[in-house]
Amino acid sequence: YLGNFLQRNHVVGQLGFRLGMGAVPRKRVLSFYEKHDPSKLEDVPTILSKHYGDYPLLVRKLERKYHDYGYFLGWEEDEAPMTLALEKLQEAYDIWIQQYWNRYAPQPLKTAARNVRYNLAGLRKKGQRAWKKTIWPILEPFFGVPKGGAAQKRKDAAEARKRKNQSARAAGGAKRRRNTDFRDEEDE
Repeated sequence: YLGNFLQRNHVVGQLGFRLGMGAVPRKRVLSFYEKHDPSKLEDVPTILSKHYGDYPLLVRKLERKYHDYGYFLGWEEDEAPMTLALEKLQEAYDIWIQQYWNRYAPQPLKTAARNVRYNLAGLRKKGQRAWKKTIWPILEPFFGVPKGGAAQKRKDAAEARKRKNQSARAAGGAKRRRNTDFRDEEDE
């Protein structure tokens, strides 16, 4: 009963949409409706929350209904919250480093900060190595490739090498043709 109510009233979608989780094509949908159907502008939040998590379906529906294909290309990059947040963070960091830190910080602090950054990078590399060599092999049976996946991968690689060798022999040891050899254009 509760699950049916939540699904029928799009409660989860409304929560995710209201909290701003994930990329949302809000700007594109608003401008799309301004262009095609201005009467639906006040319904945009409801439409977006109804299609939360399945925006490609919304895009297909709108493009089919109004016959305006390609309007939503690249919408994911418009409002990806993490992308915007990282860009703003990098911008603030660059301003702070260039305008304040490099100008006013005493040299011993600059040296200490550089050493900390170097040591943290080394720790990150060691952590990645430990993950790859000790932790992931333990977790791989639970989260990784299914049993027999490595054997299948080796088998596929062997078949690819075999096909490559056969095609090289069939060509008589000749080098691979350049792309220009396959053009349809006729030389004048």
